[in-house]
Amino acid sequence: MNQTMSTQLLRGAYLPQRHAYVAEQEPAVLHCHHYNCYLQAVLLDTRDYLPRVEQLLIDSAQEVAYAQFKNYFDTHAHLGELDKMQVIEDYFRFAGFGKISLANTNELGGTIESTSDHYGLGWKYKFGPSKQPVSYFTCGFLTGALEAIHGLKCGMLSGHQTSCLAMGDPFSRFVINISPTHRTLAPSPQEGAYQTYQLHPPQDIPVDYLGIIEALTHMPLEGQEQSGLIEAFDVMLTRHYANYYCNISYGFLEEFRNEVGAENHTIAIELLTEAGHVCAFNTFGGIMQSSEWNALIRPSLKTPEDWVHGMVAAVNAFGWGFWEIVELLPNEKLVVKIHSGYEANAYLKKFGSSNVPISFLATGGVTGLMNLIYTLNLPERTPLSLDEEVYKQIHLTPQMFVGRQVHCRAMGDTYDLIEVVKR
Repeated sequence: MNQTMSTQLLRGAYLPQRHAYVAEQEPAVLHCHHYNCYLQAVLLDTRDYLPRVEQLLIDSAQEVAYAQFKNYFDTHAHLGELDKMQVIEDYFRFAGFGKISLANTNELGGTIESTSDHYGLGWKYKFGPSKQPVSYFTCGFLTGALEAIHGLKCGMLSGHQTSCLAMGDPFSRFVINISPTHRTLAPSPQEGAYQTYQLHPPQDIPVDYLGIIEALTHMPLEGQEQSGLIEAFDVMLTRHYANYYCNISYGFLEEFRNEVGAENHTIAIELLTEAGHVCAFNTFGGIMQSSEWNALIRPSLKTPEDWVHGMVAAVNAFGWGFWEIVELLPNEKLVVKIHSGYEANAYLKKFGSSNVPISFLATGGVTGLMNLIYTLNLPERTPLSLDEEVYKQIHLTPQMFVGRQVHCRAMGDTYDLIEVVKR
């Protein structure tokens, strides 16, 4: 199969009526290495009392990759084994996960080496060298993909990583074999309980919401041919699986409740929300200092409030759902309404209703935006190095912003509502 053709077939499409990227029933969202690696680090820090978290990271990737590629191969029955391998290698690159070759694999598994792996490189860039392999997502992705190629049930294969770019090794190596134990993995929630909606951009500000969304959704954001990485907005982006984030976040929350006690689940919620805050600090902060921002959005911004609107407009092109500002009081308060948020979409489909708010990324993200604009005064300080010391400034400031979710679709509301005020 022609490489370009196979990639195009599995790029999926941006669906404007849902603000979602969907490829073979799997929604994709734009997230960078800061969130990818930090969220993973949050889970790994609990290994001493949650021993299943490492397997959770692998299984969650295995489930979504298997579902996506099985859907594709079921509707493209004419593809041979080599064509299927090419489809997966191309999609891995396109999504910004890196470069792989499945040449040394078969229905029994095999060994796969990568000299450019998003998680291995991203972890090293963010945290420095690791003492152990960290590419759990890649391991699970490859395992599920091989099962889909060879018509196996999800869970028949298992994988582990034996070397890692984050450890200073020249490549990341993954070994996949027939699973020694019978494992039943959960099906992916796929597109979830999504909503269709019509965004209502504010009319009394200089920010062109629809123009920004149109421009960003048509940017050629895909992995480079040589590295398979997406380097844009001063971060390392991925077109990641929305359901992967939800699987590991809600799986972690469930494990925490089971092992530590439901009465202590607020600790897990705080950890997951803080991951969203870190995501906003690095991702939003990087975007608002990037050449793309300076060329496309910044020229029309006159006030800090315009910066808030500009970033919210951009978020509507990330596949995260529909974000609308309900209330913005300068340096005091921000309220954001979200329809079809990817967290609620997945949770409702996979778990049903919840008795606690579950939009952790959105809550941390809206909070982080206010802390960037007002606590750090980013519009007046660009360029600003967004390192650990600067991040600590936020938490050391008595007037830092804190957020809470006051409406939640997973709890029966028609939309999610995030409110951010000074603590």
